[in-house]
Amino acid sequence: MGTEKTTMSGDQLFCSLRHGGGGQMRVGRDRKLAGAVGLLALLGVTACANSSDAALATVTSFMTAGPATSAAPSSGAAASSSSAADSPTPSPPAAASSAVPPPATGAQDGVALPDGFVPKKLAPGEKPPQFIVVSFDGVGWHEKWQHWFDVATKVPFHFTGFLSGTYMLSDETKTVYQGPGHSPGNSSINWNSATDLPVEIADLNKAYTGGNEIGTHFNGHFCAGAEPSGNSWTTADWNNELDQFFALVKNMKANNPGVTMPDLVFDGSMVKGERTPCLEGHAEDLLPALIAHNMTYDSSFTRHGISWPKKSPQNGIWALGMAEFPIHGTDHFQITMDYNFYYTQRNADSKGVTPEQSAGDAAQVQATYDDMYNATYNGNRAPLILGNHFNAWNNDAYETALTNFVLATCGNPDTYCVPFRDVIAWMDVQDPAVLAQLQDAAPETGTGT
Repeated sequence: MGTEKTTMSGDQLFCSLRHGGGGQMRVGRDRKLAGAVGLLALLGVTACANSSDAALATVTSFMTAGPATSAAPSSGAAASSSSAADSPTPSPPAAASSAVPPPATGAQDGVALPDGFVPKKLAPGEKPPQFIVVSFDGVGWHEKWQHWFDVATKVPFHFTGFLSGTYMLSDETKTVYQGPGHSPGNSSINWNSATDLPVEIADLNKAYTGGNEIGTHFNGHFCAGAEPSGNSWTTADWNNELDQFFALVKNMKANNPGVTMPDLVFDGSMVKGERTPCLEGHAEDLLPALIAHNMTYDSSFTRHGISWPKKSPQNGIWALGMAEFPIHGTDHFQITMDYNFYYTQRNADSKGVTPEQSAGDAAQVQATYDDMYNATYNGNRAPLILGNHFNAWNNDAYETALTNFVLATCGNPDTYCVPFRDVIAWMDVQDPAVLAQLQDAAPETGTGT
C-alpha cells in the first residue's frame, strides 16, 4: 500500500490515506478493486495541513444550481497528472469581506437537536459534558454503514459522515466533475457504480434521518502525488471544489439519467463542516471558501493535545481538528486518526499480519482512546475528536478498536457521543466568559511512558 507522511513540529505524523486505497473501498456489492492499486502508486510524501490562520481573502458566492461547471481549469490542465501551474486562474480580487458566519446551529438553551441531544447552559460551578465526536471520511461503503447503524442501536451514539462528492456520480457519468487543475472525470478515489448509487443514497438518508450529521470531504481527493492537490489550491480552487460538491448533491438525479434512486432527504444547506483530503490545505486559502458556502467549522488542522475548540479570530470558523496524542504505552504523539495508527503500527501494510497481531494493535488503539477519555473526563473535559474511515485495514483492527470504545463509553455518566453539530450548539449557548475559561485551559497531553 502507498503511504503519505510528513514531519510536523519535529514529530513524524502521517496523513490519512486516500480512499481509493481501501479506506472506502466497497469489497462487496460487485465493487471492482482494480484501479485502486494503480492509484496507490501515485502516493508520495505529502504535508499535513498546518494551523495557520491568515487574514480573510476573496470569496465567491454560494452556488448549488446546475451541473458542476464553475471555475473551469485552463486548457493547460487537461492532463490527469498536472502541476500546480495548471490550476485555474483565480478570479479578479474582490473587496475583502469582514463578515463572519452565523452560529452553526441556531441552537437554543434547552431545545433538543435532531439526534435528541439537548444543549444546556452550564450552571455556576458545573462541569461541562464530556463529548466524543466520531467522524468518517468519504462514507461510501454500504456494509460499513450497516455496521455503525447497528452499533447505534446498542448505545447512544451519533456521528458525522464527511461525504465525498464522487459518490454522487457513477463510472458512466464521472465527467460531470472536473477538479481544479485536473481533467474531467479524473479522481484519486473511486466513483460509484450505477447499481450502488441508490444504495448509497438510501444509506445517507438513513444516517441523516437517524440524527447523524453529513459534512463534506470535497470530491476528487487529490493529495500529494496527484497534483495540483489541496496544498497548492487557492481560495478560488477551494470555492470551485465546494461549488461542485454542492451541485453534485443537488443535481444527483439529473446527473445520473436512467438510474432509479430515492431523493436525498437533505440538501446542501445542512452541510456546515468539512475535512480536507489528506488533511491538506492552508487556512488562509480554505477558510474564506467555507464562509462563502455558509459553512461554520473545519476539522482538518490538528492540535497538540486535547483542548477546547476556538473560532478563528479572522473569520469565525470553528477549529475542530483532531488531536496529536501519545499512542498508549509510548511517548509518540500522532494524529488520532485510524490510518495514522495503521501507518505507525504496520507501515500501512496488512500483508503477513496475523489475527493475533491485529488484535494486539486494536487493543493498543482502544487503550489510546481510553487514555484520551480518562485525561479529559478527569481534566479539562475538552471534546475527543476521532477521525476514521470505512475500512478493513489490519484485519479490521481499527474498526474493532473504535467499536469497542464506543460500546464501552458512549452513554457513560456525563458522556455524549455526538456529531460536530452538537458540540458547536452546546458552545453556542454558553456564557461567553465561561466558554473562554474552558478554552484557556491547558491541553491534555497524556502521560506516555
